[in-house]
Amino acid sequence: MEPSNQLDPEPGDPEPGDPEPGDPEPGDPEPGEPELLEVDPLLVARWLAEESPLRIIDVREAVELVSGILPGAIHIPLGELAMKGSMGLESAAGDCVQRQEPVLVYCHLGIRSRQAMTWLRNHGFEHCHSLGGGIEQWVSAGLSLSAGPGSEGLEAEQLERYARHLTIPEVGVKGQKKLLASSVLVVGGGGLGSPAALYLAAAGVGRITIADDDVVEPSNLQRQILYRSDEIGQSKAKVAARTLSALNPTIRIDALDERVTAANGRQLIRDHDVVIDGADNFETRFLINDLAVEERTPVVHGSVFRFEGQATVFDPARGGPCLRCLHPQPPPEGFCASCAEAGVLGVMPGIIGTIQAAEAIKWMLGQGVSMRGKLLIIDILNGVFRQISIPVDPLCTTCSQY
Repeated sequence: MEPSNQLDPEPGDPEPGDPEPGDPEPGDPEPGEPELLEVDPLLVARWLAEESPLRIIDVREAVELVSGILPGAIHIPLGELAMKGSMGLESAAGDCVQRQEPVLVYCHLGIRSRQAMTWLRNHGFEHCHSLGGGIEQWVSAGLSLSAGPGSEGLEAEQLERYARHLTIPEVGVKGQKKLLASSVLVVGGGGLGSPAALYLAAAGVGRITIADDDVVEPSNLQRQILYRSDEIGQSKAKVAARTLSALNPTIRIDALDERVTAANGRQLIRDHDVVIDGADNFETRFLINDLAVEERTPVVHGSVFRFEGQATVFDPARGGPCLRCLHPQPPPEGFCASCAEAGVLGVMPGIIGTIQAAEAIKWMLGQGVSMRGKLLIIDILNGVFRQISIPVDPLCTTCSQY
């Protein structure tokens, strides 16, 4: 017998006929198998990588598509399937799907697509599957989406970050672009400024400036949620900027660790679209009001006291009152107790600060009804919310010109 030229296999070497790495596991289902109802995203990804003859249908509403679609998907909303499916599936773009083709339907969570699959199978599309968990599970599995129609101008990271905004008709891609192009000056990084700034940053406001000349103190931590115990003694403005940048590194955060004064206030306000008034003293509040009136910039005002809070929008340039229409002059020094003297329930600044952020976002989007000319008063201890009108004072020395 002639000696063999082949080396004996080492332990662990694949035997002849063993599958190569990356080959499908034996028994992996293929697209269109009638008994396969719900499909795992990773299996779909393998089918796509192998260029399987799979037709993919997105059954979400059109407004949802901006957050991204599966590669190669066509769009037929769930509500249109019954009408179109009875005549043969066709998208608005003219893509036709035949009954004998393998089909995958998907939605956001896999609920609507399950309904779509059931209906399609009952009407002759026997090779139809539903994507388990929908796009939510697809993204969680680390799989990428293609840009959806109407998403031009936003990067993939922004589409994912702001996905819950993009499906709101009043925001959408157009509104998100507005937020990214807008700027807000937050005066005071304390109880009101902390929640307001956090939600503005999370919403994707393109530039936020935090102005505060104070440092973090232990008594702040009961309500000022931007700060931690290990940051006591540090500049509030700088710590706030660091925290907001960690939350949303895609926007610009500027820290101004000094008080807003007559010397710097005018230019600060001029450089921003909206002002959040979270100041802790009347001198600064009235200064902001007077400068903002001159610069035609809206000021979203908030204040808290024990279990109560107030919020409004001062915007004389657009027909509303200013702070001096409500209070012509600051109260005498010592007339009103400060938070340090009177106290404040820790959650109260969070409620009012969040409302301030909402009003600023509405203004930047140009959506909804502003609280301009209306003062929201909240008594959280008794669960009472009420609203009163603030009339424009025709004799106001500050804003009567408007």
